[in-house]
Amino acid sequence: MATIFLRRRCETLVPVPDGGDEHIFPRTWREGDLLRCDVKKSRSIGLHRKAFVLLNVVYPHTNYPSIKALRTAMTIGAGYVEPHINPMTGETCLVPRSWAFDKMDETEMRALYNAMIGVALHMVAGSSRGDWETAVDEIARL
Repeated sequence: MATIFLRRRCETLVPVPDGGDEHIFPRTWREGDLLRCDVKKSRSIGLHRKAFVLLNVVYPHTNYPSIKALRTAMTIGAGYVEPHINPMTGETCLVPRSWAFDKMDETEMRALYNAMIGVALHMVAGSSRGDWETAVDEIARL
């Protein structure tokens, strides 16, 4: 297993040397070998941080006992969940999915972040999307 970085050029993906190393492929990979790869767009840490800043900005306006409880509630409210069926009752419960940096691509994180702002609007009466985005951007810049 190896991680390589690729850059899109027209209709192809071109390997990008990591740190200028001329040998970006493991030496065990030979010309003509069949390789399988999973391609994901690299994540921006900035958006991940902004989601945590949003939690901290919303928290004082709620009655949640902790940031962790608010994170769970906002993740569920944003629809970023795994449904689980209770085998005893047959009821479906929603379990929040992980936000782990390496588990989400940029598109997923952006959708979650935008949905979380929608949840914040619902939770805090009289707030606006611009209010939340401005507050988060100001703190995230620090």
